[in-house]
Amino acid sequence: MQKKAFTTAVFLLAAVCFLTACNKNGFILNKNQVRECTLTFWNWDTGHEDFYEKIASDYEKENDGVNINIRLVPYETYTEEWLKAASEGETADVFAIPPESLNEFINSRKLEALTYADLIPAGSEGEKTYALPAAGSLPVIFYNKEIYEQNQLVVPETLSDFVTNCAILKQSSCQPFAMSLTEEGVFDSFDFAAGILANGKSLDGGKSEKQDFKKLLAKNTGYHDLLGIAMELSLDKELCVKGHQALLENFAQNKYAMICGTTEDIAWLNNSMSTSYGWFSLPGEDYTNAGVWKANHMFGAAKKGKSVKEAKKFLSYLLNQKNQLAFSSEFGMLPAVRGLKPDDKEIRQAYELISGKKEVYYPFFHAMSQDERTLCAEKLDMIFSGKVADPEGFLSDWIRELKN
Repeated sequence: MQKKAFTTAVFLLAAVCFLTACNKNGFILNKNQVRECTLTFWNWDTGHEDFYEKIASDYEKENDGVNINIRLVPYETYTEEWLKAASEGETADVFAIPPESLNEFINSRKLEALTYADLIPAGSEGEKTYALPAAGSLPVIFYNKEIYEQNQLVVPETLSDFVTNCAILKQSSCQPFAMSLTEEGVFDSFDFAAGILANGKSLDGGKSEKQDFKKLLAKNTGYHDLLGIAMELSLDKELCVKGHQALLENFAQNKYAMICGTTEDIAWLNNSMSTSYGWFSLPGEDYTNAGVWKANHMFGAAKKGKSVKEAKKFLSYLLNQKNQLAFSSEFGMLPAVRGLKPDDKEIRQAYELISGKKEVYYPFFHAMSQDERTLCAEKLDMIFSGKVADPEGFLSDWIRELKN
């Protein structure tokens, strides 16, 4: 198993970004004359070249002597090429970090610690952190309003309400609830499971676990809630489809009453739904690092790079008000800092749900190694496939395998 060092620090960064209020100029350090330097900026987002070119151009205008060279690498090969360049001492000064590759980037030991006071509380254990979240999304449940009205349903306020709605919808002519399947044929259930685990209560009546996923499984009610809901849903893989896009398309054709998704999907559904729809976050009271906010765009800086100071300034620049609102508009995502007002009404609604929380962490699977994600995907698939006959034994085996 890969080492888990530094992941708590990464979680703290997401929390700090939400907790740090923006001032008029965001997080930009005071503009000073800088020496001539060139920053190399790698990114995997080949579909938004103009967006990043504008941010780089604006930064160059505001910082005399700085030039930013952007290199776009296809998503499919990005992590492999970055790791190869890093191993050869050619790490870019600033770079995007794909969420699912977070652990690989951290474990490369090539990432600079981001320790400036605007992001990390002085003197805390979180002085070292390695990934800067710039925009994210909120996992939600989409529902068909017409089907809800036909069955006289209301948006659930508790997990029990959600299960009750599913039971009632089973009597209708459409599938009550669906998840997509991965290419490997397992349920793509991380977001849904994270929301349930995040709202589990402590089994001993104490403070709920928020930092350690293994303890979260073993010491909270979330695991048992997950099993109970999975049993009630009785998901049938024969009625599900591979790929999230196919799931959205089937939902738009009224084949499902409800589906898993994120706020990223809102724009597509607005253009594609023939009937009205709504969304709600999974009912609960709090978020932990089991869920729920998802950092979709993260960035880092090269350790001991030639222009580390300037690289940090550029990362900081991504968090000012103007650029945070630009990220939100460009990608239909939630800003990574508090105190803003996104233009899109529904994005603003989701953003305000997140901003009202005391702490916001990455979902648990962002911090996992690939081996851990594969294991958890398999375990969750068994849960949602109704194949768990011995809940306590199953949980013990799961935790033991995660520790090995």
